[in-house]
Amino acid sequence: MHMKKKWTSGKIAAVVVGGIAAACVLLIAFYIGVFQLVKNIMIFDQAFRETMEAESENEQRNDGEAEDPLIAGDNQEEADDWAYDRGKDDPEDHWAAEPDKDENSFWDNEEYYEFHNDIKSDLSYQIEVKEFTKYAETNTNSVMTGNYPVVLCEDQKKADRINAAIKKELEVVFNHVNSIGENMGSDEYFIFDMESYVTYMEEDVLSVIYVEYAFLGEETYESYVVSVNIDMESGMEMTNSQILKIDDEFSIDFRKRSEKQNGESETMDYYSDQEITDLMNDDSTLIIFYAPLGMEVGFNYYYGWVTVTYPDYERYQSPL
Repeated sequence: MHMKKKWTSGKIAAVVVGGIAAACVLLIAFYIGVFQLVKNIMIFDQAFRETMEAESENEQRNDGEAEDPLIAGDNQEEADDWAYDRGKDDPEDHWAAEPDKDENSFWDNEEYYEFHNDIKSDLSYQIEVKEFTKYAETNTNSVMTGNYPVVLCEDQKKADRINAAIKKELEVVFNHVNSIGENMGSDEYFIFDMESYVTYMEEDVLSVIYVEYAFLGEETYESYVVSVNIDMESGMEMTNSQILKIDDEFSIDFRKRSEKQNGESETMDYYSDQEITDLMNDDSTLIIFYAPLGMEVGFNYYYGWVTVTYPDYERYQSPL
């Protein structure tokens, strides 16, 4: 799967309102409502979204945002300072992720994987999804927004360990948003959006990905897919580059599968087999996660990514 995007003027207008809101408390509620409304309308790509029913549920959750303590980079000294903190009874604080209502949905009948949630309700642990909007500490024109999953289970120490691994990417991105904000002019706007997906949820393994797009003004600035794989028995994060044995032979096969699944690509033509091998043995560029169809494998590159579905991934697994 290989995707690129371009930011729209509508999103920039929302951020302009956001900058004003950070400076004027009376406009905060108005800004959040507009920001969330625009975000719901400007859905990045239907291929990257869940079913229309799930989208409708998300819109209902996000409609009518109230004033939020995270606006303008308010760092709360709490166990979890990323999510909206409106109290236990507010469904917009954190909402329980619902499993796919139809286990035989069209996703399971697709030949190749497309981004979607695979959330189950009959396991020893559960998933809640938290949403956030967080501004750079020194420049409210630089903002990150999105959501991430939270694991709930009886073993709190294990849950804390798992959730720390899942949220690690948020901290990395926030540092990046701060750095960009420090070097931006007053008339520039930087938006980093992180959409999370629970791609695989079983008793032994949990896979989470972040589909990330950053925009400077109206132009795409960068984009990534970041994968997090958890061994649920130990609660420890897996080292992604050690899951499969990826060598030049694998990369040759990867190229053939990519052409079949994604079509011809100038990006794939640009890289040699050896370079693809290097990219997929580097944890900073490797994309690898479990999915209902098997395993999705690929790499990030400048301004995009490419992934391939491997139903037969077991043949490439690294020996224990």
